[in-house]
Amino acid sequence: FVDGALAWLPGQSVLQLDGDDALRFLHSQTTNDVLQQPPGAARWHGYCSPKGRLLATMLAWRADASIRLLLPDSVAETIRRRLAMFVLRSKVRIANESGALVVLGLVGAAGADALARLQLAAPAPMKVAVADGASLPRSSGPGEPGAHPLTAIGLPPLPATAVDGAVADLPRWLLVAPVDAIEGVWHALRARLATIDSRAWRWTDVRSGIASIVPATSEQFVPQMLNLEADAIGAVSFTKGCYPGQEIVARSHYLGKTKRRAFLARIAARPGDDARQPSPGDVPREASPGSTPPEPLPGSDVVDRSGQPVGLVVAAAPSPDGAIDVLYEAQVAAANEGALAVGGQVLRPIALPYPLPVA
Repeated sequence: FVDGALAWLPGQSVLQLDGDDALRFLHSQTTNDVLQQPPGAARWHGYCSPKGRLLATMLAWRADASIRLLLPDSVAETIRRRLAMFVLRSKVRIANESGALVVLGLVGAAGADALARLQLAAPAPMKVAVADGASLPRSSGPGEPGAHPLTAIGLPPLPATAVDGAVADLPRWLLVAPVDAIEGVWHALRARLATIDSRAWRWTDVRSGIASIVPATSEQFVPQMLNLEADAIGAVSFTKGCYPGQEIVARSHYLGKTKRRAFLARIAARPGDDARQPSPGDVPREASPGSTPPEPLPGSDVVDRSGQPVGLVVAAAPSPDGAIDVLYEAQVAAANEGALAVGGQVLRPIALPYPLPVA
């Protein structure tokens, strides 16, 4: 990671909204303020049910008169169909462009040099840079600038505390490339970066503390439970007006302190490190010598010392040192008390890379 790494991310989809009413339509659907999102900026958005429960979290950016949404394959088509239900007479076309686009992830300072090989200035976190389509290294033929330019998106960095040998936070980027250019793009990036698999990239996402909704966690959380209104994430506007679930989300914000939040924790790799005093009927399992612990699935119960469910796993991924890092949602009181576990494995708290909102 420190020297720079590159990952192919096959589990991501890109939805594109076009048409005269595209921006205003999306503004009426998500938790963030689309109309105040300028070109050249990326923003996190939530998409809620009428009960204020998250159906998806998405990364959105403007592409000329269009707006694009990046979200997991597992929910993308469901979200596309649901959005289409509300188009009515609006001049909006919603398409899943995943067959035309490939998503890559880059991490580490060398990523900026690698992007420069593609005539892309590495964007700062939550900024967007676009390359001239005519300059792309295409797999066949010269090509012309088309509807899918090469796009780099800056992400929140990987905290230095997460990586052995890192003296500063490691920058991260997403690269959205047209399929007909991916062979040349991949070759240019690999000349500068080592490759990692998508699970290793998922670990960097987990350590960012930013949640992604999958089918197992759909409709389980209001946005505040996943810290989406935190300044560092900025996925919720409380001034933009109506969208599905807005009344519930606003009520949670204005009436009292949020009692559930998302937290980070680690399941230790070394045997014995994750041992605790068992409660009746709840005996933690220790990892076998030299092994990585079992990886809990999204939606798995997080339990307290008495075995009572107090939260859910949002995402988990193996760390470079063989542990499992977990992003989970739980009652604040239970998380502060500690002694939580998932699947019999003890969760050791890790600091989030951003402060939690006060309320």
